[in-house]
Amino acid sequence: MSDPRDIVLRGPPLEGLELIVAGLLPGIEGYRPAADGGAARGLSPRLVIPDSGERLSPGDEVTIRDPDGTPLARLRIDDAAAMDGEVVLTGALERLRDPEHGPARAARLRRGFDLAGRTVAVFSPGASPADVLRAVMAAEGSTLVLIAEGTADPAASARLVDELRRVAELVPGAEVRFVPRVELGAGAGAGAVDVTGLVLAGLGAQSVLDFRTPSAGGSGGAVILFTGLSGAGKSTLARALVDRIAGESSHRAVLLDGDDLRRELASELTFSAEDRHRNLERQAWVAARVAEAGGIAVCAPIAPFSASRAAMRAKVEPAAEFVVIHVSTPISVAEQRDRKGLYARARAGLIRDFTGIDSPYEAPEDADLALDTSELSVEACTEAVIGLLNEKGLLKIG
Repeated sequence: MSDPRDIVLRGPPLEGLELIVAGLLPGIEGYRPAADGGAARGLSPRLVIPDSGERLSPGDEVTIRDPDGTPLARLRIDDAAAMDGEVVLTGALERLRDPEHGPARAARLRRGFDLAGRTVAVFSPGASPADVLRAVMAAEGSTLVLIAEGTADPAASARLVDELRRVAELVPGAEVRFVPRVELGAGAGAGAVDVTGLVLAGLGAQSVLDFRTPSAGGSGGAVILFTGLSGAGKSTLARALVDRIAGESSHRAVLLDGDDLRRELASELTFSAEDRHRNLERQAWVAARVAEAGGIAVCAPIAPFSASRAAMRAKVEPAAEFVVIHVSTPISVAEQRDRKGLYARARAGLIRDFTGIDSPYEAPEDADLALDTSELSVEACTEAVIGLLNEKGLLKIG
């Protein structure tokens, strides 16, 4: 039976502990505000743990361990505040040993690493080749240090380090270093403070070239929902988008085909309104898992009802961005394209509850973009979607 005063950390909270005990956050010596404000002004790390019912008081000591049970640090508690099923702890930290978990161990920055006088460029997953080239050109003979800023997805973080290493092999003297994504506790100020920038400044970086995408602090993933009538062009646009992302960015895009998902996940469901709603919720759940892992899930169901689309959004947010594209092609055009003869069968009464015939389509009021494929080419529509995703910081495609 584990000691109730042992705290096990994993993922971003564990990475946050490492930055603190490694002395990489100037002025921060524990889970509490910087002693003198200084470079870490506004940053007040806290340790947030589930409330187990164990009473913790000022002066108590707890041992912080990694997922393998290895003791990493000892926390002497200054304050313990219980709220909403959690306990927020502050206090001084004593380092016991270095962590061993997390990606890119060999590339991690260490206290004493000197960045002064070097060209420092920081990237997040999804970095474009053009931006990496800009960093190389900006070095102009000085030593180039390529900084990989991680995400909550270890695989995406490791891929970024490997991509930058391949570049560094071609640039004499260039190095690649890694700064993990961290969590420092609710209300700690991490959302307002650039933790990576703070680390780099503390190591002497004087001017940092910042090529991070705006979404770098999150999973980096998203769910793109194309919704519209049967025959509107949803699947065609979805395939074109996935091809563009795969060919012009480092993001992993996954096309979640509606027929495949229904066959594999919802074969027992009918096409009643209730079952269609349930099917869309299952699709959204799968898409959310792709997004949480840093991928871009592209879905193209009809999704005719506002309530179903809202339920899909609830499955995805706030863990990842949910983008709605209304393929607003008129029913007259969609019916002309009807290769499967579905509209004809519906008008003949052979298919019941067919969207646009005897079942309504509720146009989304929350669509991020509306595209009419009877007026715009596939290329123009795809370019419009790429532009939207660039604006949202979800992609970086020129």
